[in-house]
Amino acid sequence: MNNRDTILRLNANLKYIEYLLNAFDNENGKVSLEELRKKFKNHFKLNYPLLNQYFGIVRLIPLLLIKEVYKNQNKQLEGDIEKIKIIRDSLAHNNFIINENEFIFSDNKKSLKMTYNDFQIFLHKIENDFYI
Repeated sequence: MNNRDTILRLNANLKYIEYLLNAFDNENGKVSLEELRKKFKNHFKLNYPLLNQYFGIVRLIPLLLIKEVYKNQNKQLEGDIEKIKIIRDSLAHNNFIINENEFIFSDNKKSLKMTYNDFQIFLHKIENDFYI
């Protein structure tokens, strides 16, 4: 998959999230998720599944903000905080790979590989540590 296709899929996922949030706010309470999904697919003429592993990259937005908070608090750059920085720098410099098995992030000094399962576990841990 080329960069253009990846960006289009990510954009479609964002549009889907926006569409669902808007529907939850504005549709009547009798519309099912299945009906919303069909309306969305028909409206945007999509032929591939949404909210698959590519959705995971959207989950990084809070992580990028957490990184900035840690930076402002002068936290030591080690362990999970170092991983967050690698991910942030990788995204900022478009130096990451998403394939069928994993994410690969690189900040030109270090690389970080995460399977989709490891990625979810990592995000859950970081968010819990940050918000508690």
